[in-house]
Amino acid sequence: MITSLRIKNFKSHKDTNLELSNVNILTGKNGMGKSSAMQSILLLRQSHLKNLLSKGLDLTGDLCRIGTARDAIFMLAETDDIEFGLVQENKGDLKFVFDTNPEEIWEGFQTKYGLSRPRKFDGTFLKLKTNLSAHLFLIMDSSIFNNNFQYISAFRIGPAKFYEKDTALVEIFNQMSKKEGRCELVAHYLHYNKKEQVSDKSMTKDKDTDPGLIFQVIEWLQEISPNINNIHIEEVAGDSYKVEYSFSRGAGEPETNKFKAMNVGFGVSYVLPIIVAALHTPKDGLVLIENPESHLHPAGQAKLMELICKSAKAGVQFIIETHSDHIINGLLVATKKEIINPDESKIYYFDREISTHATRVTHLPVMPGGKIRRPPKGFFDQMDKDMTTLMGF
Repeated sequence: MITSLRIKNFKSHKDTNLELSNVNILTGKNGMGKSSAMQSILLLRQSHLKNLLSKGLDLTGDLCRIGTARDAIFMLAETDDIEFGLVQENKGDLKFVFDTNPEEIWEGFQTKYGLSRPRKFDGTFLKLKTNLSAHLFLIMDSSIFNNNFQYISAFRIGPAKFYEKDTALVEIFNQMSKKEGRCELVAHYLHYNKKEQVSDKSMTKDKDTDPGLIFQVIEWLQEISPNINNIHIEEVAGDSYKVEYSFSRGAGEPETNKFKAMNVGFGVSYVLPIIVAALHTPKDGLVLIENPESHLHPAGQAKLMELICKSAKAGVQFIIETHSDHIINGLLVATKKEIINPDESKIYYFDREISTHATRVTHLPVMPGGKIRRPPKGFFDQMDKDMTTLMGF
C-alpha cells in the first residue's frame, strides 16, 4: 500500500503531501489540483510501462498526456525540478526528481552581461536526476507499477455497440483500459475472468451467495438498475465483444429479452468497470477512480461506496476524485456501520492560494460514528445556501 504521496513543482502543486490509507477521497471545486494529483501517479506508471522510468518521465503516453515541460512545471517554481515521492508500507521510500529544462542553451554574451539563463521547457520527456538502481525491487513490488492496478477515468466508455478486445492487456497484464482509463476492455476482462471468484468473500452481496465474479457483478448492478437478471457478453468476429442485459420480470416469470447496452442507460455502463475492479482487484492492488458518481442515482452512489469500502477493508487501495456529497456520505455511512474503520480512510479538500496559484490541501479526519471534524467553508455547503435562499432564513 502507498502510505504517502509527495508532489512538488508539478502543475498547481508547489509542495503537496498526502498521507494515504485504504480509501482516499480527493474533493473540492474544479481546477484545484485533484486531477493533477492522480496524474502524478499515472505519469510514473506510464513511464515505467514504456521502460523509460530509469531515464525519465514521459509526459505523452497512453495513460496521461500533459504536453510539454512548460505545461508540467509549477508556474512559480524556484527550480527546474519536478519531484514525486512515494512511501510504501513496510517497504521504503521512492523519490523521483525530474529536470524540466535539461537542454538550456548558454550563450557567451548572456553569461558575460549577467542575463538570466533561458528556460526552454519545450520537451515532452523529463530527464531523471535521481539514481534508482538501488530501489528497483521497490518499483517492481509497488502497486503503481505492477499488474494489480486499474485506472478508471472520468472519460471512461459509456454504452457501446461493441467493446474492444486486447488479449495481451487483459489476459497477461490484467487491465481493463488501453488508453486514458477508458475501460474499453471491460467486456473482454469480465468475459475472460467470469468464472473466477471475487478477491474476498466479504464483498459478496449476500453472505451465502455464489462468490463467482459474474454473479456478484450482477448482484451489485441490481443496486444501480433494479432487477438486472443477467449480463450477456458475446465475442463478435473474433476482435470485439457485444454486451447485452436482461431483466427479471418477477417470480415464476421468464426474464425479459436481451437489451443492447446502448438501450439500458449510461449509469450501468459507467459503473460496470468500477464494480468489476472493486470485486476482482487483488489484495494490495491500487484502483484510481475519477467521478464514480457519473450518471448514478444517489442511492446507487451510496451502494457503490459500500462495495468500495468492503473492497478496501479486504486490502485494495482506492484513490477517488469526486464532486459528489453522496460519495462522501457513503464513506461516512460505511464508517458508522463499521464496514471500514475511521483510520482506514482519508478525505482531502483541495482549494488554492490566490497569490501563488498553488494547490492547498486540507485533511478532514473521519471520526468514529462517521462524522467529519471541522469541515471548511465550501465543503458541500450548497444545500445549506440554497435552503437559506428558499426558506428566507
